[in-house]
Amino acid sequence: MEENKQLIPKIPNFTFPSQREARLTQAISSIAPAELNEYRSASAFMQAIAEEAMMWKKQLPEDFTPAILAVLHGGMQINVSSLSQVSFHGIRVEGSLNGAPCSLLAHQSTVQILCYGEKIVEKIERRPIGFIWPDNDIKV
Repeated sequence: MEENKQLIPKIPNFTFPSQREARLTQAISSIAPAELNEYRSASAFMQAIAEEAMMWKKQLPEDFTPAILAVLHGGMQINVSSLSQVSFHGIRVEGSLNGAPCSLLAHQSTVQILCYGEKIVEKIERRPIGFIWPDNDIKV
């Protein structure tokens, strides 16, 4: 192995995979398990969607407002009024299904979220969409 290292040209900041893996393993082991998995939580999902929706809203024409549609397995669609975290992976989707109010509890991986622009046809103010997770309540 030493012989092979001498044949490899010097590349700045290059390390062999085993060295990188050792540093990564050391870095990961210093993180608490709860922190390590936090990126998988429904609160991280809510935060990411809320941030994306707010940024996307800025790009809409003035005569459009953001709307969100939750698409479920089998093609069922809910016009969303709020998304809330209810457990580590669980979310509650509140809105309307075929014109009737509904509330759905689901694992975050079973719901697809579609953001779309809805043309404002009347001057009636549309009720904002809520994103709720611990210590946060954002309206878009």
